[in-house]
Amino acid sequence: MAVGAGLTVATGAIGQPAGASTGAPVVFGDICSCTGAEGSAIAPTSDVLQAWASWTNAHGGIAGHKVQVVVKDDALNPATSLADVQGLVTQNHIVGLFDNSDEDQAWATYIEQQKVPVFGNTDTPVGQDNPDFYPPGTTNSNLVVAEAVSLKRAHVKKLADLYCVEDPVCASSVPPLVAALKKEGYGTEVVYKSGIAFAAPNYTAQCLAAKQAGATAVTVGDAAEIVTKVAMDCAQQGYHPIELGVDGTVSGSWLPIPSMQGNIDPQPDIPWFVHSAATKELYDALDKYAPSIPTSPNLGETSMTAWAGAQEALEAGDAGHLSAQPTASEITKGLESFHGITLGGITPPLTFAAGKPHQISCFYEMGINDKKFVALNGDKYICAS
Repeated sequence: MAVGAGLTVATGAIGQPAGASTGAPVVFGDICSCTGAEGSAIAPTSDVLQAWASWTNAHGGIAGHKVQVVVKDDALNPATSLADVQGLVTQNHIVGLFDNSDEDQAWATYIEQQKVPVFGNTDTPVGQDNPDFYPPGTTNSNLVVAEAVSLKRAHVKKLADLYCVEDPVCASSVPPLVAALKKEGYGTEVVYKSGIAFAAPNYTAQCLAAKQAGATAVTVGDAAEIVTKVAMDCAQQGYHPIELGVDGTVSGSWLPIPSMQGNIDPQPDIPWFVHSAATKELYDALDKYAPSIPTSPNLGETSMTAWAGAQEALEAGDAGHLSAQPTASEITKGLESFHGITLGGITPPLTFAAGKPHQISCFYEMGINDKKFVALNGDKYICAS
């Protein structure tokens, strides 16, 4: 469910079990770029968090406290994003923040000053340097190394990198990838890179330039529908590179597209389409509280990361021994007790040390074969150097 810019939605108030604590609720904020150029991939995260809150409350809450999630949509506007986060801290008195925004650089310093822990969003570089961000999966700097590992595993020697021009986050991912490929010696070179506009009528020029440069794989840092549009435009030119999906773009809408077959996608958490003991609770919660999400073409990586961040918050609350009036410091204390925890198998090993940025280097790998998503290494994570 996309919510309008500046709109606040409090969720998770239903399903409180009989006999639960009457202490103060555990209030989390959700800052979401649910509308804007990246909205199609990001918007489902709010539904996932609402389902998590309702499911958690129906199963006793966090340490007996009812969960509340207050959702705000920054509409991909940095000033709105900062104002929303400030309101969540000063008015809603949140004890943790779910980061589903591409504008987190606007409020990263503020949230660090407030000592409010941040969950989610492994796709922007802000969280890898800020000790108040607790990523529930592979961190941004390590995702580019994961891309390098995946390209090596696929024997790709030449890569084209296309990225959105509407959001600076997209362009910021290019230099780290180039550096990672050179530093790690994986044998892949970025031979063409270009910004692309969301509203462009086609991407023929970029496809022809990438083909001319000899790229046998293309990565597109943009919304899911733009990735498929690029792939289809390239196919019309007789150009069929491997599509390397990154930065939360992967979507079920890719499945029927012939030019998306054989693609490769590093993932920060277990692929969302895996149905196993690790993901059972996710799908049980969605089936009950957000039944449209499991069949949505926009269900993807960002939704799984949102769920992982929520489960991280749940685990931290339990480990932090919440008092009658839960605090951010108690949640942080719980997080810093993590040592190699995988949250039931949905994340790579998470270890957080007090006062230090948190780097998670392990990742999962998936792709598309025969119009179906497949886990390329089963449901096991891979650890990059």
